Amino acid sequence: MRAVQFDTYGGPEVLTVREVPDPVAGPFEVLVDLQAIGINHVDLDVRDGTSRFDITLPHTPGLEGAGIVAEVGPNVGSVKVGDRVALSYIKTCDQCEECLSGREMFCPRRGLLGEQIPGTYAERIVVPASLCIPIPDSVSFVDAAASIVTYGSSWHALTTRAQVRLGETVLIHSIGSGVGTAGLQIAKAAGAVVLGTVGSDEKISKALDAGADAVINHNTTDFVEFALDSTGGKGVDVVFDMVGGRAFSDSMKAMRPNARLVTIGAHGGEVVQFDVIEFFRRHITYISTHSQSRSELRQVFELLGRGVFDPHIHAVLPLSQAAEAHTMIASRSNFGKVLLDPTI
Repeated sequence: MRAVQFDTYGGPEVLTVREVPDPVAGPFEVLVDLQAIGINHVDLDVRDGTSRFDITLPHTPGLEGAGIVAEVGPNVGSVKVGDRVALSYIKTCDQCEECLSGREMFCPRRGLLGEQIPGTYAERIVVPASLCIPIPDSVSFVDAAASIVTYGSSWHALTTRAQVRLGETVLIHSIGSGVGTAGLQIAKAAGAVVLGTVGSDEKISKALDAGADAVINHNTTDFVEFALDSTGGKGVDVVFDMVGGRAFSDSMKAMRPNARLVTIGAHGGEVVQFDVIEFFRRHITYISTHSQSRSELRQVFELLGRGVFDPHIHAVLPLSQAAEAHTMIASRSNFGKVLLDPTI
């Protein structure tokens, strides 16, 4: 089968499409013929060596995938050949206290697809059957693969952790990203007013068309003044940040007392200035989050099937154009999700 791998860290040019042996499902495992593969910014960090994950080279990246079960190994009863499934990207022991309590993302023996273990940039993949999330008939493979990280992590961050409520105002940094567009829909479904920041004027109209109430280009407009002006000087109730850097440091100035700052990434700067005085005087709650449970993913896919969410797809490229997909993500030219199609 074909897989995208890299033998050394570097830019998109290190990604190579090559023939590798077909995987075989073992006990408690299934073989999935992938139909769509999601691209995430962390894939770029894995490729260039800045992810802080222990990678064994050569390596196949990729967290997200959706496809058809082609083979089931011994002791598998929950999944059958022909099932349409999306893959949770957290491989766990399924036996420890965290796994048994539904918090498997904290399993001490967890490994992430495309990070510590081979990922989804391939035509086929073997995973534990427990990672398989059923895809509703009304949801395409592309939409399914596009939703695992974006809607899964946004749902956990905004619904489970920040508990966004009806009538609140939410500021989403990088609202044009895959996670940002998903967070927009989740916050609007909760009844919130949604403000957003983007990096180009072109994305402002796209974000407004997607349902945002007000959007600015953070390169030309100060987002703190924007947030205060939009709320009559009160500040926002929730900030959803996947940028880090200055966006993280200055967000507290845009927040009302008792507001919540939930962060899910830091591609704009991992080490930040933090004003502790501003933090405790304003009674800010800082919430960190990384991923979601399989139970939360099932909720997301149920809502996808009902048409509550509609993923924004920027581009779907052939598997052979993985390097081009990484370049597109790095340039931040995308609005919504970029995916690979391993069937072409």
